[in-house]
Amino acid sequence: MAQFLMIMLEGDSVGDWATYVNSLAEQGRLRGGSSLGNGIRLTKGNADQPCNATGFIRVEASSLEDARSLLRGNPLFEGGGVIELLEELPG
Repeated sequence: MAQFLMIMLEGDSVGDWATYVNSLAEQGRLRGGSSLGNGIRLTKGNADQPCNATGFIRVEASSLEDARSLLRGNPLFEGGGVIELLEELPG
């Protein structure tokens, strides 16, 4: 199985984060995560911009589609927010 990152970007959350994270853990899919604090987006030669990332969750899944199915119940996703889902490459 591969590991995937759900990067929470922006939007309003609906629902309970603890319930969602606990459900991932109970399924044996949760591999970590954290809320994120203040940050900036940097590009050489351009002014700093605010960073929209608010947190991330690492999950284990058999495919991108399997990882996508784990978004069900995610409070940000259910509220219409933006999440980037990326496969983590080995080594």
